[in-house]
Amino acid sequence: MSPQAVIDVGSNTIHLLVGEVEDGAVMPITGEKISARLGSGVDKTGSIEDLRIPIAAEAITLFARLAAMHGVSEPAVLATSAVRDAENGPELIEEVRERAGLKMRLVSGEEEALLGFRGAVSALGPDFSWDTPALVVDLGGGSAQLILGDAINGPRKQVSLPLGSNRTTERFVKHDPPKSSELEALREAVPGMLPDWKVNEGTAVVAIGGSARAILKLTSDTLTVERLVKLAAKISRKPSAVLARDEGLAPERARVMPAAIITLAAVLDHFGGEQLTVARGGIREGAILTMAEETSNGGDPKGET
Repeated sequence: MSPQAVIDVGSNTIHLLVGEVEDGAVMPITGEKISARLGSGVDKTGSIEDLRIPIAAEAITLFARLAAMHGVSEPAVLATSAVRDAENGPELIEEVRERAGLKMRLVSGEEEALLGFRGAVSALGPDFSWDTPALVVDLGGGSAQLILGDAINGPRKQVSLPLGSNRTTERFVKHDPPKSSELEALREAVPGMLPDWKVNEGTAVVAIGGSARAILKLTSDTLTVERLVKLAAKISRKPSAVLARDEGLAPERARVMPAAIITLAAVLDHFGGEQLTVARGGIREGAILTMAEETSNGGDPKGET
C-alpha cells in the first residue's frame, strides 16, 4: 500500500508522520516534530501569539516537503485545540495555504477523539485484553479527549474537555517548580469536569499523547494513582529546565508534566482504574489508517476542509 502522511498541528508540538498500513497497524517511514507552542496563552487571550503563526506555517511547509521526498505529494494537515479555539486561527490556515499550498483542516473534538481512539487501538496490538471496553484518554496541550469503546465496535462514548496540559498548567500552576498546593487544587478540580460514565470493573484506562509518552521516560513503575501522584511530587522538586536536562525532555514538555501527570491520576482515580496503560499510537496513526482505508475504497483521503 502506498504511504500516507499527516501533519498534526497540536497545541504544543507540530508533528509529521509518514507511514504505511500493514495488517491494521501503521508502520512509520519517517517522523519529525517541532515545538511551536501554538496553545501558549490561548486560554487567557483567546488568540495565538502573532510571532508563532509564521513559525508554524514554515514548519508545516518544511514537513510537506519532507513528505514529498517519501512519495506523498499532499499530506493531510490537521489542526486541533489551539487553532480550533483561537480567534486568529484562520490567519494560520491562510498562511499555510499561501506558503505551502495546503488546506489545513480544523478537527472537531469529536473527530479528534475518534482518530485518537483508532490510533490507540492499532498501537495496543492483538495482545491487549478487550474483555471489557477501554477508556482512552488523549491528553493534548489544549484539550483532553475521553473515549470509551472497544476494538470491535469502536467508540461508544466520547467527550472533549478543557483539560489539556498547557491549559491546566496556565490555570493552576503559577510557580516553577509547582507548589504542592497548586497540584492539589488541580487534582481536586479535575473530577468535577469529568463525565459521570458508568464503566465496568476492570476497564483499562489507556493514555495517549506526548505527555503520556513522556511519563515512560520518567519511570518504569506500574502507573497506579498513588504512583502517579508521587511521581508528580517528585518531579516538582526541580525547576522545569533542570527536569528537562536531567530526563531528556523538551523544556516546554517538562514545564507541563506535573499538571499532566496529576490530571491523568485524577482521571484514573475517578473511573476506578487499577493502573494506567500508555499507548504509542494516537491521532496521527488514526488519521493514516482512515486515509488508507478511504484510498483503498476509492474515496477522498483528505476529506472536506
